[in-house]
Parts: sequence; structure tokens; C-alpha cells
Amino acid sequence: MFKIGEFSKMMRVSARMLRYYDQNGLFSPAETDRITGYRSYNARQIPQITRIIQLRDMGFSVEEIKEILPNYNNAAYMQQALQQKTQEITRQIHSEQAKLTNITAMRGKIMEEKNMVHNVELKSLPAEKVLSLREIIPGGEHEPAMWEKLAAFAKANNIPYAQHGGYSLYHDEEHKDSNLDVEIAIPVTQLGHNKDGFTFRELPAIPQAATIRFSGPYTNYNAAIEKLASWLEQNNYSFAGMLRGHSIKTYSNAESEEDFLTELQVPVVER
Repeated sequence: MFKIGEFSKMMRVSARMLRYYDQNGLFSPAETDRITGYRSYNARQIPQITRIIQLRDMGFSVEEIKEILPNYNNAAYMQQALQQKTQEITRQIHSEQAKLTNITAMRGKIMEEKNMVHNVELKSLPAEKVLSLREIIPGGEHEPAMWEKLAAFAKANNIPYAQHGGYSLYHDEEHKDSNLDVEIAIPVTQLGHNKDGFTFRELPAIPQAATIRFSGPYTNYNAAIEKLASWLEQNNYSFAGMLRGHSIKTYSNAESEEDFLTELQVPVVER
């Protein structure tokens, strides 16, 4: 007979795990002293613990091993059990590989966003004549359709406008997930007559605006807004009006989203 420590060393299974297996009815000692509670094991138990170790190292749980052991010599049963475990582990590998892929993409995206965000500038912005369209839209994904409508209206009515430099203005006082109050605008050389919801107006001058530019797709917005917010806090400025986006390079004058250039503009005052 072997004490639990001796058996543990021989089989390379911790005494803690041997106690755990005993408590869960998987593998019990050959004898347990009624007075001291000491566990003792014998050589005839080695094949059983060896099977348990093998199955454990394949990823089988204690409950699964308890079901398998009585059928260990049944070849058909074991083939099925091993096949099921193979499929389970394969799914886990694919899941973990997907996580690694996402991590790699995120790491690259973080570095990309960092490199694509410019420094904050404090400057004055002149007034600008624009043709605008303001609508309540279900969500931000509907904004591109507004730009298509605005461009189509300008073309149908022979209104010359800049092919770049459009503005996006968000009139809601706080963020909303739906029913967004959005206005888009394109610079024009002169004001005309309002028609069918399309409005000519002048965006007012902004004597003092904090601005930040970012390159690439609009998903880089969050990195830019974080840098802008940090700058405002560090330099003791606060919002004095509506944040707006100024599209400098977009679909009309860029080959792809990677070539986009957007400037965020917000009126500010010193605290």
C-alpha cells in the first residue's frame, strides 16, 4: 500500500487532485483509515488512474470521465466519445482562433487610428453659404442617402456647388440611437430659393473653434473625439455651440475610404 503522497509522486497527480477525484466519486483510495482519515492506494489502481489522467489531458471533464470509464473497453463507445471530443475541441480551436484574429485586428486598428488622428488646432472659421437638407432619420446609417438626395437636387436644379467640403450637423442636444435630427450642407457660391425641404442659408462664422482632423474611414471618429475631448479638458475650454463634421476628402474626391479626410469643428470658450 502507498500513502497518498507516495502515490501522488509515482503517478504525477497532486494529492489535492486525488482528494478531489475521491470527493466526486471518480477515483477512491483502496483504503481509508477510519480514525485518521489517511488515504492509501495500491498498485492495482494504477491502470485506472492512468486512464483518468489520459482522459483528463484530452479535455474530458470529471463527469464525462465517470461515464466513459465503465465503457473504456468498448471500442465502439470509445470511438464515438473520442470523435465527439475531437469535434468539440475543433470548435473551441476555431473560436479561439477567431478571438486571436480579432485581437490582432484591434491592435492594428489602435495603431492605425493613432497615426491617422492629427493635432488639435484652435482657429476662427468664416461664414459660409450652403445648400442644406435637414431630416429626422432612423439612424446614422441613413445619412449617406441624404447626401445622395442633396447632390441629386443640386444637379437637377443646376446649382453649382463644391464637390468637397460638405458639413454634417447634429441638432439633438444629446446622443440618440434613433430618430436623429441631422442636417447636411454643401457650400454654394450664392444663395437661392428654398424648395422641397432643401434650404439655402449661411453657416455663421465661428470666432473660436477647436478643430481636429482625422484620415481614413469614419470609424476613426472615436479616436479623434477622444483626443479633442482631452485637449479641451487640459486647456480649460468648453463647448460654446454645436459640434459639426467637415468632410474635406470623401467619395467625390477620394479613391477609397482610406483616403478620406474629415475635420471635426466645435465652437469653444475658455472656462
